[in-house]
Amino acid sequence: MPRPMTLEQRSFAPFYPHPLLRDRHVMTIAGSKLPRPLGLFLEMGEDFWLPVDQQTSVRIETHWQSDLSAPVLILVHGLSGSARSPYMSGTAQKAFLHGWSVLRLNIRNCGDTADRTPTLYNAALTDDLEALTSWVLRHHPDSPIAMAGFSLGGSIVLHTIAKWGDHPPEKVVGFVAVSTPLNLVSTSRQLHTGFMNRFYMKLFLDGFVKAMRRKAAEYPELYPYDAAKGYKDFYSFDDQWTAPAFGFSGANDYYNKASAYHVLPDIHVPGLLIHAEDDPLVPYNELSLSAIESNPRLRLLMTKYGGHNAFFAAEAACTEHWRDTDRWWAENRIVEYSSNLAHLGGQES
Repeated sequence: MPRPMTLEQRSFAPFYPHPLLRDRHVMTIAGSKLPRPLGLFLEMGEDFWLPVDQQTSVRIETHWQSDLSAPVLILVHGLSGSARSPYMSGTAQKAFLHGWSVLRLNIRNCGDTADRTPTLYNAALTDDLEALTSWVLRHHPDSPIAMAGFSLGGSIVLHTIAKWGDHPPEKVVGFVAVSTPLNLVSTSRQLHTGFMNRFYMKLFLDGFVKAMRRKAAEYPELYPYDAAKGYKDFYSFDDQWTAPAFGFSGANDYYNKASAYHVLPDIHVPGLLIHAEDDPLVPYNELSLSAIESNPRLRLLMTKYGGHNAFFAAEAACTEHWRDTDRWWAENRIVEYSSNLAHLGGQES
């Protein structure tokens, strides 16, 4: 029997932020805007459409190793992102260079998939990731599988693995969740507070407006022509669209029931949660911290700086056993942690 992981077992290189990015908002914006040195990496990939159900297909962007039994890393993007978000592409390239086949999931309605599904998505919707995992298990039965999710994508990863309970697929060796909202109630409260957070929310809402216009054009019987109107913040959007679309009574009910901290006790594979104390969007309160600490399979890697989904370091980190490919510290931790798990078959040393 694999021994459960403890919070103390593996030492990672500490995160030292770039000196010009110590402010949490500057770091967060830089993380979403600074390009990764990808070269022709994206052009070398392939993509395919994966049926999820009779009405929904999602687009998977892939980079395959020649060895069909090579470990597979599945990446899940955040809110309003896509498989081509900079953090997704940067992580994929680093993982590929370390011997991983990498599959980047465009969750429904993202990455030009809006016309392939009548439904929206939410922080606890596991169907797309479950379908992709099943596909990998069928087509690459000898490959260890790790998952990594960013922000809302981390919530989807957590809910998916928790859904398997104490019978996860044998080949799923572990996961990483970066800047993940475990408590949607406190996250919503944080997003509605302060000038900069309202600025971020405005950017997200602009994306929601465009997405709902596309949904109204593709599915006029489900979404009225003015579907892009009538909300001024996340709460009003989720109350009007997300919650009723998935059977919640309203935004409050959705935020409570879809919060990932509820399902952390049901996770039975090793997992690393990476978070920054100065994350301007996602606070970690006592409920979240207690849920992590109560599960010995989980480890929280908390840094003082890093912003939301950013973690751009002063220089590439280096330890006795690992040297980072570049200065994107959290992306390198995903590859390091996953590679260790895949090599040891689900145990951390």
